[in-house]
Amino acid sequence: MQTVTFENSKQVLEYAALNADQILVLFSTYAEIEMIDARLPENVIVASSFAQTYAGERKERGFTGFVIDKNECEIVPIADPLILSRYDLKKAYDKVKDNPNAFMYLIADGLSGQEDMILTSLYFMRPDFKMIVGSAGDMKHDETLIYYGSHRVKHLCIFVDCKKRTKLVKENIYVPTGKKMFVTNSDPIKRCVYTFNNRPADEEYARILGISLCDLNDAFISHPLGQKVDGELFINSPQKINHDHSITFYSEIIPNKFIDVLGLGDMKQIMAETREKMGMKPSTLLSINCVLRDLYFKTRKMARSFCVIGRVERKRSRIHQCWRAI
Repeated sequence: MQTVTFENSKQVLEYAALNADQILVLFSTYAEIEMIDARLPENVIVASSFAQTYAGERKERGFTGFVIDKNECEIVPIADPLILSRYDLKKAYDKVKDNPNAFMYLIADGLSGQEDMILTSLYFMRPDFKMIVGSAGDMKHDETLIYYGSHRVKHLCIFVDCKKRTKLVKENIYVPTGKKMFVTNSDPIKRCVYTFNNRPADEEYARILGISLCDLNDAFISHPLGQKVDGELFINSPQKINHDHSITFYSEIIPNKFIDVLGLGDMKQIMAETREKMGMKPSTLLSINCVLRDLYFKTRKMARSFCVIGRVERKRSRIHQCWRAI
């Protein structure tokens, strides 16, 4: 398994034709995928993404991803309704479940809001089985493109029977500030919060941060919300402020509970801790960033080896933001 990058669709098609024994898992912009979809061979998986980073350079053109030996993976497109894929998912899982280095990589339509439902359908998997979730999406076009060959799919699971040692590492650049808000009215299905502390969501969010309402949107990058599950902090990134003063998030927020207001941690210390967790230098590294992390790195001209920008703010401790293969 190794990471790859291509400047254009021609290079993708040439590589795929010469390497029929490999599965290419690639990410690119909506526009570039739209131009290549009908010509994709069956050994190519491609999904739309905000951006990619490869070898320290942030890319908004071309295709970036990784390749896997065909004999080491099981690919399962997820049907709608999800229950129709349960048998195929379990069958693929059963083939790799006894390998401690195996993992599942879920590419989900991040604009459908179905990640939680998909994860619920994977109830048969052991809690210690490695799961990586990267939601694909394109807010500009308000649509997600995911293709398996020339066939468009809604979601896709890849079970990898990896022969090399794998390791999951989660890196969180946000920490609790000590400030909390009580979610008094929200719709988890729509991922929308209407009121915090019985006040309009945007007004109360701004008040807690001590800023004006017009500055709230810019503050999201530094002050998302978060909640702890099994002692582990998970991020709830705000997506947009609505006309009715509600706030739409990238993940569900359940009503009648307190939620933490977060702030940026000590970046140097966080990076040092991540390197320590990784141990020896990995031969392949895949990092999946949430939207706010991407914005933070972009504004500060920071990069992370190979990175797919997606959404991974989930509320289950089995979902990790970063994957390292060693």
